[in-house]
Amino acid sequence: MEPSLLMRVPAEVRMLIYDYLFDDGGHKQLRIQNAAVGRLAEMDGEGRCRRRSRYYVLERSFHRRCFRTTYCLATPGVRFCAPLMRASRRLHQETSYLVYGCHTFDFGSDIEAVEPFLSDLTPASCRLIREVWLYKRGPLSPYDTDRGEWRSVCRFLRDHGSVKKLRLVVQGGRPSGGAWVGPREFTAADLQLLFDIKHESLDWVGELARVSGIEELDILPDVRYCPQPSSTNMIIFVALSASIERGLTEFVRTQLRLPL
Repeated sequence: MEPSLLMRVPAEVRMLIYDYLFDDGGHKQLRIQNAAVGRLAEMDGEGRCRRRSRYYVLERSFHRRCFRTTYCLATPGVRFCAPLMRASRRLHQETSYLVYGCHTFDFGSDIEAVEPFLSDLTPASCRLIREVWLYKRGPLSPYDTDRGEWRSVCRFLRDHGSVKKLRLVVQGGRPSGGAWVGPREFTAADLQLLFDIKHESLDWVGELARVSGIEELDILPDVRYCPQPSSTNMIIFVALSASIERGLTEFVRTQLRLPL
């Protein structure tokens, strides 16, 4: 079979064509999120997600409805010519690095999208993804806990991922005022004790520690106002929140066997 006209042009010319057809608009970080309620049918009608996995998520609202959805690219100004990638194996090999190897993938709090997104890629494309960003939600009310979803994504990355760098934003709480009895901040040694006695506030760290291959880790706080702590778990959560940049970062890095 004769090669296509595109494959007969010099490689450097093909690269210029690919740069035009795979325009990221200057964004090196791509946001992947769950499609909103009712958006799946609209995307199907546009022919935009026929090859994407479907999955169920809980609506983050008072109603807490379960709905079927898929993932979508939410970064504005990005134009990737997906049909060209599907035209032949050779074209897919030449263009996949422009999409998967040159970008960081930010899933934010939509961590349900990690497994279907990576599962839909070829193994070679999946191995090109080296850095992901995730958001770890707080473990207590009024925060929208993600215990089950977090366990699933960590176990998937353990078995199938090739992620070398993880940027983790951890949600925390800070009381709006007044005093309470209890610790104000934890050291890494304090957190190790909580972890050893299997306190539920650190279950997520144990799941993350099972993900092998991570070589770089950044942890950032997203601390919001919360009610005055009135229970043991809430006191621990508030002190843990104050420890994100110091004690928690040191503790998690130790669990992942990374240099401090």
